[in-house]
Amino acid sequence: MKIIVNFLLFIISSGAINAQIVKVSSGSGLTILAGTPFTIDKLTITPSADFTINDLIISKSSTAIHATANPYISRVYQFSNHSNHFSGSIQFGYTDGAELNGIAENLLTLNIHNGTGWSSHPADSRDGTNNFVLTNSLAGIALSELTLASQLLSLPVTWLTFNATKQNSGAKLEWTTVFEQNSKYFFVQHSNNGVTWTNIALIPAAGNSSGNRYYQYIHQDPVKGVNFYRIMQTDLDNSSNYSPVRTLMFDEKQQPFIVLGNPVSNGFLVLQIFMPCNMAMYSTDGRLLWKRFMNSGIEHIDVSRYSGGTYFLNVNNVTRKIILR
Repeated sequence: MKIIVNFLLFIISSGAINAQIVKVSSGSGLTILAGTPFTIDKLTITPSADFTINDLIISKSSTAIHATANPYISRVYQFSNHSNHFSGSIQFGYTDGAELNGIAENLLTLNIHNGTGWSSHPADSRDGTNNFVLTNSLAGIALSELTLASQLLSLPVTWLTFNATKQNSGAKLEWTTVFEQNSKYFFVQHSNNGVTWTNIALIPAAGNSSGNRYYQYIHQDPVKGVNFYRIMQTDLDNSSNYSPVRTLMFDEKQQPFIVLGNPVSNGFLVLQIFMPCNMAMYSTDGRLLWKRFMNSGIEHIDVSRYSGGTYFLNVNNVTRKIILR
């Protein structure tokens, strides 16, 4: 049996230190549709592609099962079996006070154990008033344990930049670090769907460095259409962390944007913007609903105030039809 989830809210009713939150029995499946926020206690995951979990229990604990030397808060979400690969965003909430274990809120960073090792993922925003850390553009990660840890101690590499640009028929990838501690390798990873990743190159890391280090790699064989790139850094004890994801479009005609998850069923329109642009949304009778400037990257736009039906997004001469439910 498969359960298709449009929106579910799970709340822990007890104050137990270790508590089961969700159980998906063997033979059942829980599918969270692309673009749908799924909230479990103070954890909200929003997949960019349909995400299915099955035959596992999700629990909350004050301590991690897998050993880590990095200080972390007393809130850990644990999957009894590591999940299918997840892509999208994760908002991790917390409680002020003792749960923070003395870690400053402006340093909190999402840490994920994928069943093999821990990895740290740069925060896109931190909200010390509403107490959450939001991390976007996660891609192809199995979920085994999740917590928030100190940014200063959890990252063996501090990323300065990571850029992807076209060079003739290839993709030029350039990244710079400003700090490395016990770094071993950089794996250049490529995907044509943002979910399944392939290592296409291994670049030796500096090991230990406190100054700017520059690296580059040219991918000679990008696929036609959207190409996703990221860098996975692995240190001497085989723990790892990831750069942000970058995208390039290789086609006869560059598309300025694509819609991720259409029809839109949860009130949030998710877009992949390939180039800075002015975007407008219109009703079917040609009425302008909004117009705004968009930067490159993943954009989440609240469209919950609009009634269900057909609408149009326009950038220059490119128009895409979207359906709101």
